[in-house]
This record gives sequence, structure tokens and C-alpha cells, in this order.
Amino acid sequence: MRNHSLRRLVAAGGVVALALVGVACGDDKDDTAKTVTAKDYEFENLPKSVKSGTKLSLENDSEKELHEMVVFRLKDTEKRPVADLAKLSESEFDELAATPGPPAIVLLRPPGDAPQIDAVGDGTLTEKGRYLVACFIPTGADPAAYLAASEAATDGPPQVAGGPPHIVNGMFGEITVK
Repeated sequence: MRNHSLRRLVAAGGVVALALVGVACGDDKDDTAKTVTAKDYEFENLPKSVKSGTKLSLENDSEKELHEMVVFRLKDTEKRPVADLAKLSESEFDELAATPGPPAIVLLRPPGDAPQIDAVGDGTLTEKGRYLVACFIPTGADPAAYLAASEAATDGPPQVAGGPPHIVNGMFGEITVK
């Protein structure tokens, strides 16, 4: 599957640690807290740039799709638009990250009033640079089945029924940390 290695990094980085459940937080008056809304299949209110120390939270406006916000810093030498990066093959995609290992942030949000799941990090961006933001959940995947499979996964992304990852449907963006 496309972008399988990045999904493996996400899973290895802590998606399986779903015990770290937290309620989305943020004060609209605080310029270091930003709420991003996941829709089918886009991120709404994703700021173009933020100050170092900004904390992102994820809302889910979908009635049936689970969404995630995977945020990883791109190499400083990477200048292509994220729309071009989202089309890359798995092997090309692996070369984009500024540092090996898990992404800076992985937040998941089931549909409805379910709380945000902080799988990697707490949503705070501290390192300056350009970041790719994407959702890799398979299109049409059952949220409960995906979360259960995530808890059981040990060496890669959960294997669940569904279509291509949401990034293929246009669910990606970029953010610059200053």
C-alpha cells in the first residue's frame, strides 16, 4: 500500500499507545493553541504558520470517518509543494522526513463526541521548520475496528478493510513553525 513505511513509523511511534487519551484543548484567545477540524477529506482551519510552542488539537466533523493528523518536519532542503509530495511513492516518501523516527505529532479523533487520542506527542510543535500534515486512515475504515487493530498492532500500521488512505483523497496540508 502507498506510504506504508510512513504508516509503519506512525504505528511504531505510538499509535499503538492508545491508552494516552486526552480531551482536545485550547483557548481561542491563546495564540499558541490552534484547533484544526478534520472533514471528509480535508483539514479546515489549519494555520499556514505558527509560533514555536503552539499546541494543535483535532476536531472531527465527519459523521462516520475516523481521522488523524500526522505532522512531521520536512528536510530543510525540501522545497516542493505538499500537493506534489502527497503523490510520491513509498520509497520517495521515506526520504522527506527531517529526522528518522516517529512524526512530531499524531492525533486521532473518532467521529461524534469521542475525545482526541494523543498517539504521538501532545500536539505541541516546538522545532522550527516546514511540516507536512496528513491523514493516512484508510477511506471507509470502521473507526472501532481501526482503533482496536491499532492497539493490537506491533510492527506496522493496523490492517483493516478500507480504501486508499485519506491523503490520496486530498487530506493533507502544510504548516511552518517559526
